[in-house]
Amino acid sequence: MLFSKPIPFKEAIESRKAKRILPTTAGSRELAELAPEIRERAMFSARTANAGYLAKMDRLLTEMTSPASRQAKGLGAIDPGTFRLQMREELAKLGYQPEEGKGGTLEDLGSDARLNLIVKMQTESAYGYGQHVRNQDPDLLDMWPCQELVRIESRKEEREWTERWVRAGGKLYDGRMVARKDDGIWTSISRFGTPYPPFDYNSGMGLRNIKRKEAENLGVIKRSDIIQPDETRLTDKVEAAMPKGISPGLAMALQQVFKVVGDKLILEAMQ
Repeated sequence: MLFSKPIPFKEAIESRKAKRILPTTAGSRELAELAPEIRERAMFSARTANAGYLAKMDRLLTEMTSPASRQAKGLGAIDPGTFRLQMREELAKLGYQPEEGKGGTLEDLGSDARLNLIVKMQTESAYGYGQHVRNQDPDLLDMWPCQELVRIESRKEEREWTERWVRAGGKLYDGRMVARKDDGIWTSISRFGTPYPPFDYNSGMGLRNIKRKEAENLGVIKRSDIIQPDETRLTDKVEAAMPKGISPGLAMALQQVFKVVGDKLILEAMQ
């Protein structure tokens, strides 16, 4: 679903504030080669090299996540329709025209398909990160130490998530995809290398908390098991290897956003 209401907690807002504008002509396949630590902290869109356009997109997405600044000015919340309209207006100012034969497709920067996907992925990622951070409270981890991968949206053609789960090393309990919250399976099943939803484009999958007693009865954990909290945050200092084999253009773009030391990309912690 597309979020039509603000995402109401500061941890989700934190994920938007951690973004750095990354203008690049790189395609989605090349961008997918970037380390998760980089992708989580960079605001980019495939084959979008205009920094002003990306900055406008980032501002609107941030306002969708955190409407407080707009409310203070007496303005209404940004919804997906407003987002699409304003981004198309920005493209018109730039004189943008889609390539011949690609109008209305995901390769058309102004298409419903592309703009809707951007809103969906960015807002769901903010919510997923925010919920993940909240779930790291030791008391909550003790009460709900496990989670289950479940379908939350129907799809005409559903992916084989059970097969994907098992292939990634996950175990099934009574046919259910359940694991400890600190299990590496959550990162392993993700196309994006993150331990929270979305786990893939338009997957329709989400998480359900599992109480300790239910998890014990299923055999996922023992009574004495303690779940270790994930203390990493998007505002922390991060280091990642400069990906090999990328185009000179993408390498230059990364160097303009991240500090380069040897073969490492470094982003300092945010206050």
